[in-house]
Amino acid sequence: MQPVVLRIGTIWGPLVDPESPFYPIPSYISAVLRGDEPPPLHADDGGDSCYAPDAGRAIALLMTTETLRHDTYNVSSGRPAANRDFAAALQAVVPGARPGLEPGGQSGPYLDIARLTRDTGFTPAFDVAAAVADYVAWRAANPR
Repeated sequence: MQPVVLRIGTIWGPLVDPESPFYPIPSYISAVLRGDEPPPLHADDGGDSCYAPDAGRAIALLMTTETLRHDTYNVSSGRPAANRDFAAALQAVVPGARPGLEPGGQSGPYLDIARLTRDTGFTPAFDVAAAVADYVAWRAANPR
């Protein structure tokens, strides 16, 4: 048995607490879906996050790949996204959504997933727009 350490980034999506105080995107989307004005976010704030189905697939690949060349892997999207990206994606799928963005902010760090990609073939299937669209559709069919 080969032990592997997974450094897992911020995961969001179906089954996440929609009012989580730890990551602003789920509560932002929840406010818009309720018809409320979302809490203001700085447009350029952001960082790396991974949509839950992608994170699950990455972990499954790490569990099932026969030979891994490293003992530590980052699990995330591998790219930063700003709050403005999430707001634009939400506006595209929820007509009339107001972005609630303030100017400023800065992008945070991201996790390098090159090892994960090289050793398992993983690449995220969801960009910000696809993740937001999928999450909004999931929320429409699920009470949480």
